[in-house]
This record gives sequence, structure tokens and C-alpha cells, in this order.
Amino acid sequence: MYVIEHALLNLGKNKGRSILLGAIILVIITATVIALAIFNTSGAILEETRDALHSAVRIAPRRQTVGSGAAINTGSGQQNTGLSLEQYQSFAESGYLDGADIAGSSRSYDGVDAVYYLKRPDMLAEFEAELRGKGLPDDYAVRTDESAFDSVAGQVESLNNLALTFLIIVLVLGAVIILLMSVITVRERKYEIGVLRAIGMKKNKVALGLWTEIIIITCICFALGIGAGTVLSQPVSDAIMTGQAKSADTGSTSLADRLSAAEIEQNKNISVSVSKVTALEIFAISILLASVAGIASVSRITKYEPIKILMERN
Repeated sequence: MYVIEHALLNLGKNKGRSILLGAIILVIITATVIALAIFNTSGAILEETRDALHSAVRIAPRRQTVGSGAAINTGSGQQNTGLSLEQYQSFAESGYLDGADIAGSSRSYDGVDAVYYLKRPDMLAEFEAELRGKGLPDDYAVRTDESAFDSVAGQVESLNNLALTFLIIVLVLGAVIILLMSVITVRERKYEIGVLRAIGMKKNKVALGLWTEIIIITCICFALGIGAGTVLSQPVSDAIMTGQAKSADTGSTSLADRLSAAEIEQNKNISVSVSKVTALEIFAISILLASVAGIASVSRITKYEPIKILMERN
């Protein structure tokens, strides 16, 4: 209790230094909130989108010649004459599927455009085995459309990578700045430390007092930074996504065309939020940064001998 009271007293006596350190920590925490909120939210959307796209399966010839109605050379010495609409519909009767979308299409070799939606992406092998048992020829491939992911979620993935890069930069620079501030603060308070040591306070208690001061500042800044970061996360995310949308070449793939406009729009305008997990991660990061400063204080204090400090002061 004495350590906390003494820390609060010192913060009050050194308002200017405390405010300066607090402002730096507040900026770091706010930037961390923004970066981590965007990173976690975009990461969750990427996983959902990846699962959705990897659950959408198409059946297509392994090798197709130009022109519909012509035979397909599969390289196996056989001529593929195509599948019927009834066969495509029979494939949809599977326990591995959540549903299917089957329609006529002049762009398809078979005249049928079909997408099958697996209950889980890892059921692809079992679903293919079932189709082979129903008569699907070996010269037809059962696969997901990997290129659709780039079309639908490319901007979100870029946002996720950018947020991660920004987060790393903020944490590295933040740690360096707080470390330097801590060293400067301890040097400025060298005489005060010498007096405390001269009256019998042990090194570990002096170090604990300095660490408690920065922890108090960090906790106050954490409360303010969470609020500021939550408010700013959405505008920052929208601004980045808008910039990407203007510069991106938004081509679409066959599977991307199957997705609804609402799904694509949701991916281009993500709703950023600060979850409890994100808040706990930021709190842990904040305490870690404060501890870095505490370690620096301890390393400096152990080098100070009270008599030498007081003699230098005189």
C-alpha cells in the first residue's frame, strides 16, 4: 500500500513528466487498438469467407476443347460426351451437402452450371468418392474454385496484412520510445533515488515504486485508449478499404458471380469491433510495454549507489 501511495504522490508532484509519458502511451495504445481490432475482425471474415468458398464445389472436365457439343480430349484416349442434367441433379442428393445450385448455361460444355455446397470443406474427398460411385467419369474433376477467394476477399486480406504490419511497427516503436522515456526519467530522478536508498529503502522497492507509477499511467491510458480506438477503428478501416477499392481491378470469377451482391459488399465494408478478447490482448500488451520500462528502471537503479549519488549532487 505504501508503494502505491508513494507512486501516486510522485505522479502528482511530477505532473508535466507524467502527462508527457501518458500522452505517448495513450497514442501507442490507441494505435494498437485500431490495428488489432482491424486485424482480428478482418481475420475472422477471411476465415468465414475461405470456408464458404472452399465449401462451394464444381464438377468440370479436366481438359476442354473450344466449342460446346464437341467431344473433350482428356488425355486418356477417351472422348467425353458430357453429363446430363439428371446426373447433375442426382449428385445433389448427398448427405455431405447443405444444398446445390443447378441451372442451365450456354457457357458450360454440358449446358449445365452447377455448384454444390458442402457442409464442411473437409468433406470434399468423401463427396468426390460418392460421385464416382454414382457414375461420375474419371475425366471429370471435383474441385473448389480457388481463384474466387482473391476476387471476393482480396481487399480484406490486404487490409488484414496491412493491419498486422502496422501493429508490429507500433509495438516496436512504442517499446523503444517507452524504454527511452523510462531511462531519461530515472536519470532525472537520480537524486530522489539516492535519497530513498540513503534512508534505507531497498533497490527492489524503489524499482517497484517506479514500475507502479508507469502501471498506473498505463491503466488510465488503457481506459482512454480503448474508447478512442473503438471510435476510430471503423473510420480508419473504411478509409483503407475505400482507397483499395478505387485502386483495385475488381474482376470476377465464375464462382464469385455465384455469390450474392450482399456478401461481396459485406466483405468490402467490414464492421470493425473491439471484442473482449481484443481488449484483453491490448491490456496484456500495455502491461508488457510498461514492464519493459520497469525492467529498464531496475537495470539503472542497480547501478546507482546512494552515497555516490548524493556526493555528485553536492
